[in-house]
Amino acid sequence: MRRQLLTAAAVIVLATTATACNGDGTDPAADASAPADKSPAAQQPNPGDQGKGPDKDKDKDKGQGGDAHAVGGKLTLKGKKAGEQLDVTLKGFADPAHSDNKYNKPSAGKRFVAAQFELVNTGTAAYSDSPSSGAKVVDEQGQAFTQTMGSVTEGPKFPVTVNLAQGAKALGWVVFAVPENSKPAKVQFTLDSGFGNETGEWTLKK
Repeated sequence: MRRQLLTAAAVIVLATTATACNGDGTDPAADASAPADKSPAAQQPNPGDQGKGPDKDKDKDKGQGGDAHAVGGKLTLKGKKAGEQLDVTLKGFADPAHSDNKYNKPSAGKRFVAAQFELVNTGTAAYSDSPSSGAKVVDEQGQAFTQTMGSVTEGPKFPVTVNLAQGAKALGWVVFAVPENSKPAKVQFTLDSGFGNETGEWTLKK
C-alpha cells in the first residue's frame, strides 16, 4: 500500500513539473519547430524576381541595347568538330549595299544588302571554314537568301576560306541579292559552311 502511494505521488509531481514548465499553455514541441517557418524555402518569392533565372541573361553581351540578338550583338556558336567554337558578332547591316564596280550589279528587280561579321576563335581547335557560306538573310515573308558573288563599297568581303588559330579573329562582309520589295528581318550564321548544329540569329530593326 505504501508503495502504491509513493508511485501516485511521483506521478503527481511529474505532472506538476510539466505544467510549471509550460505555464503559457503552449506545446514545447511546437515552439521547437517554430523557426522552421523562417527557412528560405518558406519565404515568398519577390515578384520582381519572377521570370529571372541564372541563365536568363547569359547570352546578352555588347549588342545595341544590351541584346545579343540585335545588330552589334555577340553570340557563341559551336561547330561539329571537338573544340570548334566562335564568338560571332553582327557588326553591321547595310540596306541597300552598293556595288564597288559598274560591272558587278544586282540583276533586274533585285538589290544588294550586306552583313558584316566579326569572328573570334574562342575554342580549343583551329577554325578553317568558308564563313560566307554559313550566312543567310531572312525576310519578313520567311524567304531565306544566301551569299552572292557581288562585292560592295561598305567594306571587304570574307575570303573564300578563313583560317583562325585559337584567339585569332576575322572581319568581313557577306553580300546578298534580294528582291526589291523584300524586307530583311533577320540575319543568321552557322559554322561548318552552314551545316553546324547551332545557328545564331539577329533581328533587324524595322
